[in-house]
Amino acid sequence: MNRKELKDYKYNQEWIKGCLEYIEEYRSTINKLTTVLSDLPKGSRAVYDNEAEKIAKLQDNVKDLLLYINEEQEKQKLILAQLNKVEQPYKVILEKIYICGKSIVTVASEMNYEYKYMCKQHRIALNKFDELDDKRG
Repeated sequence: MNRKELKDYKYNQEWIKGCLEYIEEYRSTINKLTTVLSDLPKGSRAVYDNEAEKIAKLQDNVKDLLLYINEEQEKQKLILAQLNKVEQPYKVILEKIYICGKSIVTVASEMNYEYKYMCKQHRIALNKFDELDDKRG
């Protein structure tokens, strides 16, 4: 995993959360369509087939989205595993900035560092993270 993937971590987490909410909406729609479908009189075959087709499409969309979410979550796990190999204090700097989504200014304040010193430490931390990616690849 490289620094771009580390920087995207927080945004990807938010994307995954949004997708899971979207899937719940899909499932709700599927349940409503299934209820409508079961309540239809037996004589309306064309309507029945149309509704069944909509349900199948929605279920396929949910399946595809879940597969993509699983791939993203695996990437997230690899990022965290690589981050755990970074030595302190660099690990905590990267975690606070990229995993927790805090600003460099906030992290500097929390760690009692000057802003300029934090910028230097942040740069070193990113380089250490990249070094681990180079060793792995």
